[in-house]
Amino acid sequence: MTETRKSILVVDDDAGIRELLVDVLTQAGYEVTATDDGIGAMTMLKKRVPDLIILDVMMPVIDGPHLMQVIRNNDNPEMWQVPILVCSASEKIDEILTASEFNIAPEDCLRKPFEIANLLRLVAERLARN
Repeated sequence: MTETRKSILVVDDDAGIRELLVDVLTQAGYEVTATDDGIGAMTMLKKRVPDLIILDVMMPVIDGPHLMQVIRNNDNPEMWQVPILVCSASEKIDEILTASEFNIAPEDCLRKPFEIANLLRLVAERLARN
């Protein structure tokens, strides 16, 4: 019997970071899909709800905080439970972490630049929670 690989959706408008995340997570054995903005993420989420979302904060059109609201207020209850790992270099990250409507704990934030070992640890911890 084969174990189902955990799926991760990476949402980041920085192509270099997005490609790094996809490569590292794929090599670690995860099934990874990626998109460069919130609109692409919403399209992908309609097709399949991943086991984890890694989300940038500052993106054009639909930013990370707005996308978090869309996910948490979605009609699909399965989406409400998906862990979100915020990945950002934004100075506004502390404001986001303390805003009650986002309900993101500091341990759910990966600050850029990040170490690969820390990324893999946080991903494994988030996936183990569910």
